[in-house]
Amino acid sequence: MPSSFRRLAWAVALAVTTSLVVTLPAAAGDGTIQQTLDRLGALAPSFDAYPEAVLAITVTRLDTGETASWRGDELFGPASAVKAVWILSAIDQLGVAAVAPIEHDAIYYSDDIAAGTAIDLAGGLDAINSFIRGLGMNDTDFYEWNYPREHVRRSSTYPGPMRGRNLTTTDDLVTFWRLVADGLVLDSPERATFIEWTTGLKAGGDANRIVSRLPAEVAASAAYKSGWLPLGREWQLPDTPDGPGEIIILEGRGVSTGAGIITVPDGPSYVIAVAAFDGRSWGGMTSWTEYASCVVYSVIAETPRTCARPGDPQAIALHAAAPAGALTGAWSRYGFLVVDGWAADPDAWWSSTLVRVTVDGVSFGGIVPATPGNAAHLARPSFRRMLLAEMTPGTHQVCATARNDGGGAPVPIGCRMVTVPG
Repeated sequence: MPSSFRRLAWAVALAVTTSLVVTLPAAAGDGTIQQTLDRLGALAPSFDAYPEAVLAITVTRLDTGETASWRGDELFGPASAVKAVWILSAIDQLGVAAVAPIEHDAIYYSDDIAAGTAIDLAGGLDAINSFIRGLGMNDTDFYEWNYPREHVRRSSTYPGPMRGRNLTTTDDLVTFWRLVADGLVLDSPERATFIEWTTGLKAGGDANRIVSRLPAEVAASAAYKSGWLPLGREWQLPDTPDGPGEIIILEGRGVSTGAGIITVPDGPSYVIAVAAFDGRSWGGMTSWTEYASCVVYSVIAETPRTCARPGDPQAIALHAAAPAGALTGAWSRYGFLVVDGWAADPDAWWSSTLVRVTVDGVSFGGIVPATPGNAAHLARPSFRRMLLAEMTPGTHQVCATARNDGGGAPVPIGCRMVTVPG
């Protein structure tokens, strides 16, 4: 099938798929993923507090179609993460046999020269840009790829808004991998080959950050591609007619990113893209990519996991984020105090957030746990408890504080006045 007709078919199929997602029952799109990403976003400054740093993430569940995004429309330089796009574009243009000699170097080793060959096989950067427009990747543009240095590849839109820097978003990367997962790109045998090529661990630690905190069997079955430009590393710019390219040390514009398809054993599959870019803490940026992916897996799999690591930024490793919550109700029943509300520690996730209740400033009735019953309750784990300690007649001030998961100061979450009949 000619590529133009195939892209039209994809567009029609995608439109149908999108309309189906809109009509899914409410239970299939209950907002759980967006609540999760919002909580992750609240933690983002703990990973890199530099004002221009952007930590982004986009997720789509393939079983329900629920999609969520945190800063997913922010443009960034994806580094090697888009080599998967170039390989697929080359397959679409010339078929699997023509691309097979370079796929392992381009995907597994993330070799820049092999990636350049993929661009050539796909017909050049302009051809790839046209191809991805047909996929709905409307914010992605490829401007330049000069590997080896004597082989200059530029699009007709070069240099673009960032002096030749290739640009994409986590939203667009999820669009790409969702089309792959749904079988809306390539013919069936070619698609199966592409997924096989991109499945499993790759060479080097930076290449696997998006799966590094997932169960080993999940990482081994994931189809993905990562990209990275570490801060502090020396880079040699392309040679010029006047001499060798200048050697620079990257102090900004770094990126740690990954995108692909992840499957829960005996459970759903989902597409995810995570990115940390333009920060100043390389350790924090890479921790974000690993931690955010781990949390999303834990929520979708409904399997509690410890996603923080000792090497994470201190606020994450020590669980220093402040909890939030609200005491939404308090009343007397048969002389006993009943309290109602919610409390959530951003670090705790599946664990209970403990709430201490006081009456007239004195601790009363022990600790009340706010526990998420399932993934849909992660954002606001609720509590309702009758405290088995009798209250004296009269009017009392009932207050509640949420305890910090990491041992920090407890956070007041509200007070209520309760009158006990005489």
